[in-house]
Amino acid sequence: DDDDDDDDDDDATENVNNEPQRAVGGGIDLIGLMDDLPGGLETASPPLELNLSPSASLDAATFQQHWAQLPVGDVWTHQCRLNGAVDQVSARLAKMQIKCMAFGNVAEQTKFYFFAEVVDSKVLLLAELLIHRTTEIASATIKGTSAEQMPLFSQCLKQELS
Repeated sequence: DDDDDDDDDDDATENVNNEPQRAVGGGIDLIGLMDDLPGGLETASPPLELNLSPSASLDAATFQQHWAQLPVGDVWTHQCRLNGAVDQVSARLAKMQIKCMAFGNVAEQTKFYFFAEVVDSKVLLLAELLIHRTTEIASATIKGTSAEQMPLFSQCLKQELS
């Protein structure tokens, strides 16, 4: 019986040790990788991967046609940190090659329509952005010709609104 207890204890010890070691070891390995990669993936990759064309242009009729035809790729709500500078959103996004097609105010809200084109791929990205001027809560609808690029586009918009 003592041998069985010892074996059970050894097995239990091995299982207990293995499971935490896997979790801890996995966590350490992942953290180690993440420590090496965040600057490359989380901070630098979205702007590098989402290389937007400075010469992108779109007329209103073409924008409306694409907006009507393309499926919704992303919808989100985000708390902005604009400090009352909702009117500066277009200029901030323009620095990232995200162009404003149209904007207007209705009561306490400002609605924007933005577009961008990915360099060398002709991928078109569109956004409808509605910002409540008092609460600075933004809601967005994102559409595009590439499902791969829409999350990056959303991320860029959120970063500029934060």
